[in-house]
Amino acid sequence: MKKQKGFSLIELLIVVAIMGILAAVVLSSLGTAREKARDARRLEDVKDMVKLLVIEADAGNANLLTCTAADAAARTCTGPGDVSSFSDYNDPSDPDGDGIACDNSSTEACAYSVSKIDGTAGAGTEDFQICFYLEYGAGGLDEGLNSAIGPVGRLVGGCN
Repeated sequence: MKKQKGFSLIELLIVVAIMGILAAVVLSSLGTAREKARDARRLEDVKDMVKLLVIEADAGNANLLTCTAADAAARTCTGPGDVSSFSDYNDPSDPDGDGIACDNSSTEACAYSVSKIDGTAGAGTEDFQICFYLEYGAGGLDEGLNSAIGPVGRLVGGCN
């Protein structure tokens, strides 16, 4: 009787099936890790934008330039001062920065928007609301629309 060398077809199929199951488990856990990473980036972006507004507010409340409409895309602001660098902050799910700005009815990731605290037009360096969308929730905020409101950039759930 000959000794059999190697693996049978059934043994190989079982190993391939187990590897497929393990790969599916790993890939599904990476999905939430990506969402959490994008949410962490969003929070840091918004905190940076708030810092710029607070610095500019030292001279008193000044209206933001060119982003004067309600729910204006933050990337369109050109001043005062360093607020012009808002164009550097794009939502991580939209690296090109051509997405639709967040408003109080947004149900998915959207570009950062700026309004007055009450959601109306004419935001200033002390009277502002920066709206953003979290996919998973981070920093004590839930999934969905959230905002940073002036004059100090307090993070709150929801967006006016």
